[in-house]
Amino acid sequence: MTVFNPSLRVSDIFPKYEQIVFIDVETTGLSVEKNQIIELAAARIYEYGADFADEKEINFLIKLPAGEKVPDEIVELTRITDEMLASEGIEKKEAAEKFSDLFYPAEKTLIIAHNAQFDLSFVLDLMKKQGKTIPVSFDILDTFTVLKDRKAYPHSLKDAIDYYKIEGAENTHRAADDVKALCEVVKCMKAEQDNLEDYINLIGVHRVHGLWGERIEGVMYCIQLLGSKNKRLPDFLKEGKRIYEPEKVKETRPLIFKE
Repeated sequence: MTVFNPSLRVSDIFPKYEQIVFIDVETTGLSVEKNQIIELAAARIYEYGADFADEKEINFLIKLPAGEKVPDEIVELTRITDEMLASEGIEKKEAAEKFSDLFYPAEKTLIIAHNAQFDLSFVLDLMKKQGKTIPVSFDILDTFTVLKDRKAYPHSLKDAIDYYKIEGAENTHRAADDVKALCEVVKCMKAEQDNLEDYINLIGVHRVHGLWGERIEGVMYCIQLLGSKNKRLPDFLKEGKRIYEPEKVKETRPLIFKE
């Protein structure tokens, strides 16, 4: 399986965008404040009109700050070791530059990630601390939020691969493989229900635990109930319901909820 099937064009999936960027990160833990990115992968598809298209991928390990090590549980999960980071990793500044250089100067860019709140929080923090920015304005699609509206728990990338029966795709917890799998998942989601545009800049929040990390500018956060099958999250949003308010999160316990 390859990331870019020849039949895959931006206009086939999201006609209003010129550029799609799929991203995935591996980290030393869950906290942006305390943990580090150790691997970053991204795949960019750019399309301008019917005659010009361009594709690019990046994938690299990132060195840890002096004295920090990869936790044993992360080594077991990702197979990324301290020795690998020391010998193959690049510095954070170079990583931020490479990520920034990935983007075409397109006016209409969509970034896609599975659990975008997690991946983008780490990436945006990396860019900020290295004095870099994503050089275009962009929208976000969180396939994790979409999947929670389409199938019962659980909702990891592996569960999406299994749910859509994607042959050759694996959730290996290595960023490059996960980006490839994510690209295939999005194509399957599009084929299953042609309503992905309804989820642009929309992220579902757990009704008890609330939002993980800081809000991302331009994103609407709504409480997402995993047992509510009668309506999708965008439908509730259109009615002005379930807007995320931290002080009210734990009060949201409808009878239809089921983990």
